[in-house]
Amino acid sequence: MILLIEVIFIILLAVVLFMIYMRESGSAKKKGRMAFLEEYWSGKERRRHVRFSNKLEVSYTVAKKAKLKSNGHTVDISEGGLKILMDEKLEKGAVVGFAIAIPGAGKPADVEGEVMWSEEFDGSEPSGKRLFYSGVRFLAVREPAGSKLIEYIRSLPSSSKI
Repeated sequence: MILLIEVIFIILLAVVLFMIYMRESGSAKKKGRMAFLEEYWSGKERRRHVRFSNKLEVSYTVAKKAKLKSNGHTVDISEGGLKILMDEKLEKGAVVGFAIAIPGAGKPADVEGEVMWSEEFDGSEPSGKRLFYSGVRFLAVREPAGSKLIEYIRSLPSSSKI
């Protein structure tokens, strides 16, 4: 007798769960999609600062190798960071000091940045050296030349935006 009651209870429970499932799946079809990717990201730039394609000469020192100074040049630059082409691959997270030559300014801008990524440059170099791109986020832009760097970036033509 108890076994019969348990079987009936299980069947009744299964019917109730099936009805709930059918109701939920039907209401989900009526509502349609909940979100569209286009509404989340319209394809516009999501960075905080506009990047400009600009070549500036840069000398840099890696914090771990403070006495070794190397040279490179920017590929693009923004108020928040830069993409640099150099002859060494920097580790992600490395803190690097930069002296960025600003056209028309006497002193180079003294900037400290953190390497966010590095990858090998796949183009050809006449000297045969391996070259690397690194993306750097500015941590500190020191005065007095720091404000001149920001002014220079803001004065770049909109045609050089990336």
